[in-house]
Amino acid sequence: MAYLGASLQPPAVGAIPAQQTNLQVGFTSTSFSVDEDDGPAVIQVQINQAPPAGQTVVVEYLTVPGTAIAGQDYTTVTGQLTFSNSTATTQSFNVPIINNATSNQANRTVNLVLRIISGQATLAPGQAVLTIVDDDPTPTPTVRPTAATGTPIFVDLTEPNDSFDEAHPVQPDATALCQLTLWPPGDEDYYVFAVKQGVFYKVQTDQLSPGLDTVLKIYNQNGEPIAENDDIGAAGEFRSEVVVRADTTGTYFARAVNKSPADAANKTYCFGIDAMEQPTPTATPTLLPTRVGSDTCEPNGTLALACLFGENQSQEFNFVPPFNEGPDQDFYRIWVKPGITITCETNQLSSVTDTNMIFLGPNGEDFNPQLGNDDKAPGDKGSRLTFTSFYTGWLTVLIGPVNPVPLAQAAQFTYTLACTSSVPPTATPTVPRPTAAPGGGGGGGVFVPTITPLPTPTPFDLSALLTPSPTFIPLVTIQPLPTGTPATGAGGTTTVNLTVFYDSNFNFTPEINEGIIDVAVALYDNTNGRLLAFGYTNQSGVVRFEAVPSSGAVRVEVPLLNYTQIVGPGESNIAVRVAPLPLPIGIP
Repeated sequence: MAYLGASLQPPAVGAIPAQQTNLQVGFTSTSFSVDEDDGPAVIQVQINQAPPAGQTVVVEYLTVPGTAIAGQDYTTVTGQLTFSNSTATTQSFNVPIINNATSNQANRTVNLVLRIISGQATLAPGQAVLTIVDDDPTPTPTVRPTAATGTPIFVDLTEPNDSFDEAHPVQPDATALCQLTLWPPGDEDYYVFAVKQGVFYKVQTDQLSPGLDTVLKIYNQNGEPIAENDDIGAAGEFRSEVVVRADTTGTYFARAVNKSPADAANKTYCFGIDAMEQPTPTATPTLLPTRVGSDTCEPNGTLALACLFGENQSQEFNFVPPFNEGPDQDFYRIWVKPGITITCETNQLSSVTDTNMIFLGPNGEDFNPQLGNDDKAPGDKGSRLTFTSFYTGWLTVLIGPVNPVPLAQAAQFTYTLACTSSVPPTATPTVPRPTAAPGGGGGGGVFVPTITPLPTPTPFDLSALLTPSPTFIPLVTIQPLPTGTPATGAGGTTTVNLTVFYDSNFNFTPEINEGIIDVAVALYDNTNGRLLAFGYTNQSGVVRFEAVPSSGAVRVEVPLLNYTQIVGPGESNIAVRVAPLPLPIGIP
């Protein structure tokens, strides 16, 4: 697959120092609530003090779905609040609530987010949760069948235990609970148990029915995950086991879920906890660190929430999702103009991070060919892409982890994003230094310039490029930059950067306004003639084919110009010059 720009080594970029300010703006609380039938929720935002005269702080607010559904439970809102020396230090916005008639719907949540658009201030806090309190009647509960009735088991007697608040109490060293279910699909079973500081606890699921595959996660008394396990024991054994050491006296939580796609109806498992002074020296699950918050650009997990990023900026980020739900991917946007070359790369990766980078067009669409990069080089898990813009608008940078990131370990997956911009310099033609005529003296000699003849032009019909004229058509010269022709060798990958330009000022250098757009370029395996890649030049006359695999040398063809060149593995830069000749005498 052909990719544009990804191999230029950008200059080192220093981190932008944080702005020194004592202005703080944020929600008045991290939690708000509203009854379903009480109308819109009023959300307050405050600044700790009025900005100095002549300065303003503008924040953007928006709603992000939690357990509530936009359009069914509430109406999505977004807008801006402006704080200045003449405005109130506390302002508000409304979130419309939809009073539906769904019974026993339970409370739902909406995530609230603030972003600083302009002004020197920090967010504290920049995120909050709105709880919509359900007002619909609860239906009469149905009797849950048990194993003693002989009825197939769908719901067990510990239900409801689908959250921390509903966690079912379990006594360590007591008889294991059995006939437990993970039905209906998506069911989560929470348990709570008392712990004593310094004591080890083995928490496990056992006696799984065929078709169940449990995942067990342990949380401390603050609801923070500290350990997790999927499968323990021999291959094909899907029970889970976690050993933890209590760092305080209090309560811990356990959550069991089913990862098997099979129907969980009438399938059961057992759950138990054993206290012990020292764990048996067997394989134990990896202890997970306490999760820290998401980075300053979150939430930016969708194109609509892309974080504004400077074209000469460097900043550290991570893959912690903003609301501790689901995997994280990061969207950034950079404003570009024609001729501007943007190079973005990820560096300073933690030992567990492996990034992938994709460039998207002004409307979030893929370029053709696609622009993406996984590893900068063998052994370097960072990513790098270079793009020369042919439009004015947004360039979107999407960065995601190559491998799934465990939620509880997400804080360890860090990287630094650095983007730089450059404009190709305009080359100045070199005028030959005049030399003295033969026999000339030092002061009064006549100087005759040395004339360097141009290569013999090859006739070329401009009608293939320009609209035919009823008069004479000037000839042009196709002059590629010299590149050595490699011998056919072992297989590898080849990167080709090709520029087609109309050298209107005869300086033999491609410039911003000289690129020829939509010129077809093809790459063939020179050994077997197989087509490897195909693309078109952009508005700057540039196309890049990155890491194209082949069995040896690669043949580069520009059919429109009848141009062919053989290149070998590695990176090759080719410039195809279309040089206009003077018009014939008599043509104005």
